[in-house]
Amino acid sequence: MKAVIFPNLQKVNALSCARNACDALSGNGFEVIADPSHRALFYDKPFVKYVPFEESVKEADFAVAIGGDGTILRCAKALVGYDTKLLGINTGTLGFMASIEPSQLHELERLSTGDYRVSKRMMLCGELTDEKGYVFQHFNALNDIVLGRQFARVIDFSVYRNEVLLGQYRADGAIFSTPTGSTAYALSAGGSVIEPEFSCIGFTLICPHSLASRPILFSPESRLCVRLSVKDGSEVYISSDGETPVPFDAGSHLTIYRSEHTIQLVDLSGNTFFDSLNRKITHSLKGNGCPDGSGGSI
Repeated sequence: MKAVIFPNLQKVNALSCARNACDALSGNGFEVIADPSHRALFYDKPFVKYVPFEESVKEADFAVAIGGDGTILRCAKALVGYDTKLLGINTGTLGFMASIEPSQLHELERLSTGDYRVSKRMMLCGELTDEKGYVFQHFNALNDIVLGRQFARVIDFSVYRNEVLLGQYRADGAIFSTPTGSTAYALSAGGSVIEPEFSCIGFTLICPHSLASRPILFSPESRLCVRLSVKDGSEVYISSDGETPVPFDAGSHLTIYRSEHTIQLVDLSGNTFFDSLNRKITHSLKGNGCPDGSGGSI
């Protein structure tokens, strides 16, 4: 079996964790693979093979992301369309999507015996289409696709479901989320908490200029379309899973729908979704502040 390492070296403990994870995986019969850019990190580990990450994930059994939720989200993007399973090791803050902590690397032995659970997570696709019908930007999201503007200025926009007008809104923006992303930015904006293996598309307005706006859950077969009012044709952006924002012009429209792909998250913890919800979010509210929109999800 093959396992590729994906560490975020900006995290304090990520390097030592990655080195220990390599030893643990190799000790359990795995062929360990790392990107050539990390060759210096594992110079004393002759068993590590070096293959560009985008190539290695095509045939790897597991991708091991070491960092926070943002690291796991970035790793997930590279797995779209492949059967590679994703395991997160938390060296970030809350680590909602991570399966284990650095102190639990002995649990990696279970990957070789099959003693683990796989949670298939729905993804979203987004398409920006110009006035002539040409798709010039495509998005994949495991958490969410967010419409927003700088300096908290309100946006006037319309949302359609299957070509039928759902409503016209004035808000700081909108979040279209997967069940995985329901405990991330959408939760902070007042959205519903959704079991991660449920299939639906969440719609949550950000600071709506209304007393009646509520989050909406759509069936996974829904196709949602967002159009800006003519006067809001500047400084509006779209971001997928917290990546670099892309300009959204009034002449374009954004279509959001369920992806045909899923991400297979490995669970070694044995905890239920509600165990994690109570432990991590309740702890966050008591001690570390509310989860923000940078990627926290369970």
